[in-house]
Amino acid sequence: MNYYLKYWRHYFISHSRHGTHSPFVYKLVDEVIYQKNDPVTSLNLPLDIRAKGKGEQKKYLLIGRLLKTFAYDQFVFLADNPIVSYERLLKDSLGSSSFRKVYYLDQTNLELDFLTLINERDMLIVNEPHLTREREDSWNKLRDDKRVVVTIDLYRVGLVYFRTGQRKENFLIRF
Repeated sequence: MNYYLKYWRHYFISHSRHGTHSPFVYKLVDEVIYQKNDPVTSLNLPLDIRAKGKGEQKKYLLIGRLLKTFAYDQFVFLADNPIVSYERLLKDSLGSSSFRKVYYLDQTNLELDFLTLINERDMLIVNEPHLTREREDSWNKLRDDKRVVVTIDLYRVGLVYFRTGQRKENFLIRF
């Protein structure tokens, strides 16, 4: 199916923050995903991000807000064609003593072997999980894995959490 047709399908079947029944996801959507961007931050975006259009800018700012919200002290950057601005964003947001690792995944054929190294506090950011058939298959395998507890599909970005004490849920959120 065409990428843009899939987007419209996602848009019509997804929910806003009010369609979620998980306190964790509701708070994340309300306080991070739907947070307004600071105009000064929007003006200071890297040139390569600004050149890719509004969708990429919106995604970049979202990932920046996520990295500020979920403190981490390690990251793994896996990309077929790395965009330097995203790797720099991960490096610049790096903290200490949080015992969390963030994985930024931007690969077509994603191998799930690394999931054995994941702990409960880690977070995965999957860039463009619906861009190609291979990426969508990888996203579905990741979402269906028994170690994954919460997935949030924003269409252009997929978020994966490994929270214990919560039942397995997959959310489609409008972004």
